[in-house]
Amino acid sequence: MPPLLMRLLVPLLCFAAALFLRGEVVGGPLWHRDEDVAFLLRNLPYILLLLAMLLALLSHHAVEAGVTLSMLCIYWLIQTYLQVRLETQPALQIYYLISLVAPCSIIFYALIPEQSWRQPLGLLAIGLSPMVLLITSSLLALNENFMAASAQQGLAASVFGTHLSLLSISVFFLCFMICLGLSIHRQKTLESSLLGCTLMIFATLGWIQLSAISAFMFAGIGVLLIINLTGSLLNIGFRDELTQIGNRRALRQAAKALRGPYSVAMVDADYFKKINDQFGHDLGDQALRVIASLLTKTAEGAKPFRYGGEEFCLLFKSKSKQEVLQTLEQIRLAIANYDMVVRNKKQRPKKPQQGEKRRGASKRSGELRLTVSIGVANGDGSRDFEQVLKQADRALYRAKAKGRNQVQAA
Repeated sequence: MPPLLMRLLVPLLCFAAALFLRGEVVGGPLWHRDEDVAFLLRNLPYILLLLAMLLALLSHHAVEAGVTLSMLCIYWLIQTYLQVRLETQPALQIYYLISLVAPCSIIFYALIPEQSWRQPLGLLAIGLSPMVLLITSSLLALNENFMAASAQQGLAASVFGTHLSLLSISVFFLCFMICLGLSIHRQKTLESSLLGCTLMIFATLGWIQLSAISAFMFAGIGVLLIINLTGSLLNIGFRDELTQIGNRRALRQAAKALRGPYSVAMVDADYFKKINDQFGHDLGDQALRVIASLLTKTAEGAKPFRYGGEEFCLLFKSKSKQEVLQTLEQIRLAIANYDMVVRNKKQRPKKPQQGEKRRGASKRSGELRLTVSIGVANGDGSRDFEQVLKQADRALYRAKAKGRNQVQAA
């Protein structure tokens, strides 16, 4: 499943599951009969959100930790002050405050750069939104007239069958569109979490009169944050940070699931040390990203991995080396024909489309030409995977010895 689809489906599935479970549990006799179950469900969001908070701190995700702490504060405020009719004070004022601060906080977390909780900006990301919520709520609880007029006007002007004012709905809509746009354009799970938080807080506040709506929605938020943080940690362990493809650990894991025939191809960048020495490590990193990208696009039926340094590995399931030779030749040609233009950072175009246009217009005039040597070997379930890798590696070195920029089979 494409990563973009996964990032959009996970928050929607958590939201749908929370809605479904609320209807099943609250509508059944168990909710009314068993006080222990009701107690557990009311406190389940605290448990899940605290677990998500721990995961975020352990993985140094300050923004996710700030999101989680904000969700904890909002849920605590709902459980403490909003379990009565909204017309009473300070419930109405706190409700109005949450309906505006919650989406604004999510927008803040969507736009702030990634930080570690050990950095000053990371500590600000963790503490700012909860501090605003708690301080303002305390003022409202002490002074019932602090925002009474605005809150009453907002409730009187509620729209679309919710308790939310037009202003609150507008801010939620802006928040949703920002998170959706960032989820589509960025390769991160944070925006997916924020998208789900937006939907579930909107449902909670919009239909807050429904029994146990906040417990189920915030439990859904906790599950969503845990899923995305766990996925982020798995990416750290199994994905190469520079090229965004699988690393050697991911290759070993994939090898454990191999059954039947397969082929392994080792791909190595030619004269890579000269590229680093002549053009610098920044351009060397760019070259590795280009190779990884072309491997992903042109390696039909294969999964690419970065094996280490300038060496990559392609894993072809259920294909012999004879069946993949043509694909490997296409990969070699695609990399050799890629016109990589060396530019000054100050002259680098701001938009990727402009960069692609300039590369296409260079007509093979780039200062840097990339080539790779490739070695391929057969494997099956009866052979040790490490032995197959060594055979492919020997074929790779034979390709190097014969002049580079070619494919050799073991």
